[in-house]
Amino acid sequence: MKIAISGSTGFIGRHLSRSFTERGMTVIPLLHYMFMSATDTALRKALSGCDMVINLAGTPINCRWTRENRTAIFESRITTTRKLVNAINSLPVKPYLFISVSAVGIYPAHGIYTEKSIDRDDGFLGSVCYHWESEAKKIAPGIRLVISRLGVVLASDGGALPKMLLPFRYYIGGHIATGRQGFSWIHIDDLLSAFRFIMHNPELSGVINLVAPQPITNKEFSGAAAEALERPAWLMYPSFIFKLMYGAGHVTVTGGQHVFPLRLLTAGYDFRYPTIKKALHNLT
Repeated sequence: MKIAISGSTGFIGRHLSRSFTERGMTVIPLLHYMFMSATDTALRKALSGCDMVINLAGTPINCRWTRENRTAIFESRITTTRKLVNAINSLPVKPYLFISVSAVGIYPAHGIYTEKSIDRDDGFLGSVCYHWESEAKKIAPGIRLVISRLGVVLASDGGALPKMLLPFRYYIGGHIATGRQGFSWIHIDDLLSAFRFIMHNPELSGVINLVAPQPITNKEFSGAAAEALERPAWLMYPSFIFKLMYGAGHVTVTGGQHVFPLRLLTAGYDFRYPTIKKALHNLT
């Protein structure tokens, strides 16, 4: 099997590429210059003969949301996805599966949401995710489309977790603001397994939440992190600290969603790490 991946050099992309190559699959990285070119010649050449395409491209959102950074966050997802979809649609022989990632940030901050939910966050993140997914939906008929809405991916070698655990390692761990904000997450091993599960289950298409079946709060995460590291969780970090650091982007830290993976569970996916306690004991 031949799989093209945009964002292959990123944290998730590296893990996915390694997971596929270890199973004898051929990974074709879709590199940045292919999307910056005035023509799609290089992109179409890389996509030629691919059975499957995974779209992971997107600059990090955990930054100060200046006008420049907002533009980069938006363009790196929407414009890149548009160019990728156009290139795929122009191929004489098209891949059978297109997986385009999105994020649980599309959901509002209050309530518990599944793939059946139609409510959408009315802020910047919700808008980015909505337009991101809209571009993916322009894929040609006949190509199975999966829009995977990711929660926070937990791994010991990258992503958000090492930074989140650092205060606990120095005995200054605690929750953020009220601690009641949602925290939807998934262990990196389950993320990789879920991608393979989607590949081999052709009935799965459309929106799929890639999160663990235990949506928790920030305070519950803090308690589990403290237990896993045998450290206290005694501090409360006020939200104004993150507002000073990130401006409007503070919502990536002080906000959050409660999201449930209904479609994966209904399809029979068995999570290896269904609880935050089990995940953190494996990763710490």
